[in-house]
Amino acid sequence: MFTRLLKNSCLLNIKNVKRFSNSAQLQSWSEKLADAVTPLWRIPYSEQLAIKDERNLSIIRKLTKKLKKDSKNPTGLVCQLLDTIPSPAIENYRNKDEFHVRYDANGEIAVGLCIGKGSDHSLVCISSADLRNTRPVHSDLAEHFRDYVVKSSWKLCEHFQKGGNWRNFTVRSNWKNDLMAIVTIHPQNLEPQEIQEEMERMKEHLVSRADGNLKSLYYQSCPHTRCTSEQSPFHLLHGQPHIYERIGDYNFRISPESFFQVNTEAATVLYDTVSKLLNVSKMTTVMDICCGTGTQGLMVARKVRGVIGIELSRSAVEDARFNAQLNEIHNSEFYVGRVEKLFQPVIEELHLVTEISAIVNPSRAGVHSRLIRLIRENDRIRNLVYVSCQPDGPAMKNFVDLVKKDAKSEAFSLKKAVPVDMFPHTDHCEMVLLFQR
Repeated sequence: MFTRLLKNSCLLNIKNVKRFSNSAQLQSWSEKLADAVTPLWRIPYSEQLAIKDERNLSIIRKLTKKLKKDSKNPTGLVCQLLDTIPSPAIENYRNKDEFHVRYDANGEIAVGLCIGKGSDHSLVCISSADLRNTRPVHSDLAEHFRDYVVKSSWKLCEHFQKGGNWRNFTVRSNWKNDLMAIVTIHPQNLEPQEIQEEMERMKEHLVSRADGNLKSLYYQSCPHTRCTSEQSPFHLLHGQPHIYERIGDYNFRISPESFFQVNTEAATVLYDTVSKLLNVSKMTTVMDICCGTGTQGLMVARKVRGVIGIELSRSAVEDARFNAQLNEIHNSEFYVGRVEKLFQPVIEELHLVTEISAIVNPSRAGVHSRLIRLIRENDRIRNLVYVSCQPDGPAMKNFVDLVKKDAKSEAFSLKKAVPVDMFPHTDHCEMVLLFQR
């Protein structure tokens, strides 16, 4: 284990890499942005993986210390930790980018990513064109949008209370480079007719410059920091309501609000890893908790008795149900609501099911402690695979609560941790954890 670490024992650690970046003579704002967004971009990919191995080792050591439990493993870790599985796609892999509309270092309007802080007036917006993880078609469309904003009579909305309308520009794409764009504005005191007229002019500008790749264009009038479709609907200006992504033999519908892993090729590796760790059979029912658009559950559905998905986002569940039909999968059901509230009534409907495995794939914050308690109390759940994009964050409490001894319920044992690199050139990856009892 940790073969890359042994071969690269003299590698700089994350702190040293950041120190190197800070002391380097940076030639441009693009390099400053790259150092902030993709801090490992200067390092060969094999060495990036070694750095991630080291970071993952420190995370599992931290978890081991919290559990205060020795292992028979020679490393003394609470579980087996594998080397980071590399991403098949290293360059230009992101299928979604959320750009800001702000000012660059010269005070010119820019559509890109920001570094610095608004509180001390150091915020600078920089084009993503030179980032190694961003697709050129995304940056190109963002530049076309910037050209329109520059000539528009509307102002930028930097602070809600100071007025302005232009806020954000999101671009999504699929394996065919079909593009979906979502423009977010603040309505301020504009009349609906004024908004519609400006959006129509913007549409004509973007469509004429997108070389036929812009398949879907929306705008959202959002008076808050972030709005769901239920708070502020997405208005379709051009093209089709959805684009479609493909993973292996499966196709998935992408809506403006859909959660989908940003690295499609690495997502295939991630989902395969989860499927193998679940080790399901035709007698297994899978509970896909925080299921999003149902991608992971649907990709194991043909191997199991059935799949039950629970997700807070209504639009995501609509996509999940559609995706089941699209892929001719008939043994899945999806429910809308908070998982900690829906888990018990859903599990009670499965009273005749004897073999249940669970997938938990939440946001960075993890899941509510009540849900962990409910999972612990249901002894039919013998296998649980937890996917975390920030395993050293709040989710670590979930891991501890699953494993720690408790007289009221049978504890899980953490058996294996498998990191999957979803984000080349950054210091993050997904951690897939197998719990069993």
